[in-house]
Amino acid sequence: MESHGLIKVTENTPDSKYRRVAKFLTIIGVDQASKVIGLLPQDMVDRIIPEIATIRDVEPAERDSIMAEFRTLLEASRQNGGVQTAKDILQKAYGAQKAEELLEKAVPFKDGKPFAFLESEDPEKIYLTLKDESDYIRSLVISYLPSQTAATVIKKMPEAEKKETMLRLAKLSAVDPDTLKRIDAAIAEKIKTIKMEKTDSLDGRNALAEILKHMSPQNETAMLEKLAESDPELSATLRERLFTLDDIIRCQGRFLQEHLRGMDDRDIALLIIGKPDGFRMKIFQNVSTGRGDMILEEEQLMQPVRKSDSDAATEKFMSTMKAAWERGDIIIPGRDEEEYVL
Repeated sequence: MESHGLIKVTENTPDSKYRRVAKFLTIIGVDQASKVIGLLPQDMVDRIIPEIATIRDVEPAERDSIMAEFRTLLEASRQNGGVQTAKDILQKAYGAQKAEELLEKAVPFKDGKPFAFLESEDPEKIYLTLKDESDYIRSLVISYLPSQTAATVIKKMPEAEKKETMLRLAKLSAVDPDTLKRIDAAIAEKIKTIKMEKTDSLDGRNALAEILKHMSPQNETAMLEKLAESDPELSATLRERLFTLDDIIRCQGRFLQEHLRGMDDRDIALLIIGKPDGFRMKIFQNVSTGRGDMILEEEQLMQPVRKSDSDAATEKFMSTMKAAWERGDIIIPGRDEEEYVL
């Protein structure tokens, strides 16, 4: 089989590759065909247009064959994207040297983003690579890791190192692109030696919260208590972020339903005011239809409400739900390491 991007011809296809594409364009219709033609090189267009002009009809069987062929090409293109694909395209369009220059400017990191090469590495190897680095470098690299990997790396650190890394992580902000590129290259080279048997803006607190979510409740609590000793405000902020409305939306088990049964309609109405649709839907899924109507009516009657009242109701509810999760009364897929049968 010979492949030329869009121009793909099977060995048994009697049509020329350009006629095959011409038939494809007639099948997808004028509007879509004009968009495709606008993306093709002019020399290719010059060959395809005459073919389109000579097509009178396409038999149903051939139509199905052509669409299946191009559907396969589409799936292949989705699977084979990335930096290498971009490089191949640029080389064909501009030549090898110019392609390297353009790619370097557009994608300064070899794998498309900073430290992407670490995503396939063992956390132990990542830890060994970072353990002799400064607290700043360690926290910067960890902020780019997948949350589960970052949590595992942090667990391997000595207690003092954990605390300092987490403090640094929470306070990360903008990083100069050239500096980031140099650190990326240095870590890439360093990890090879480990033997085992635009400005990037970071929300360090969000990154740290996501990492802590993948730790056990006991480890999470211990980390927050250590942080509270040196930065009470940071510890309090993280506590708020660590159990979120999204956790309620994803939670499973009967506790939510039972807890709502014991709440007043007014308290539930106060809780849902101003909340995202997903959270509201989760609440209404766990009360009866009749009660849901009464809660909606109560919500309409009580508006507007003071933000402080809404925040207090939310804090009380979230505190109860978080305690239930820590006891194991509710399950949150993606946060609970054990598997359950419901």
